[in-house]
Amino acid sequence: MGFDVYGKNPNLTYDRPEMPDFNGLSDEDRQSYFDSISKFEDDHPGYYFRNNVWWWRPLWSYVCDYVAPDILSEEDKERGTYNDHHHITAIKANYIAEKIEENHASGKLQEFADWYQVSLDNLPKEKCDICDGSGVRDDKYVKGKCNACEDGMKDSFAKSYPFDMDNVVEFGKFCKASGGFEIG
Repeated sequence: MGFDVYGKNPNLTYDRPEMPDFNGLSDEDRQSYFDSISKFEDDHPGYYFRNNVWWWRPLWSYVCDYVAPDILSEEDKERGTYNDHHHITAIKANYIAEKIEENHASGKLQEFADWYQVSLDNLPKEKCDICDGSGVRDDKYVKGKCNACEDGMKDSFAKSYPFDMDNVVEFGKFCKASGGFEIG
């Protein structure tokens, strides 16, 4: 599952390439189309931003809790965790962009990223729910050593959610150029 975030009013200098009929299209022509889409999105940073669920949730939590807690409504915060086409206004998007830029320039973003990583690193191991902590499976899929853990213990599920400064900075650039956005 991913979060596709589209700008509501990005400044476009040319139209997005039309999708061709892929039936009978050569591999080279397909690749050419995908390259043209990548170029379009690079040339128009407010058009589209995407994260999978693992990257989006820490990013959105950071925005809600540390970047714009005073400007995002409770509905914005909650619905931003779903991909149900919630709209964030241009005013809010610009505010988010400015605060991300400020936090990046001041070092606060780096401090948060460091804190987040230390927090993940310090999470204790959890009992494996696949083998019930035994380290051994005897089911229709696996006979022997559990393939989901090491000796009945595995990393905390929270470690599945990385936080990356570059991702936040890219989102800030998107917000600044988006004219508001829709989380879909």
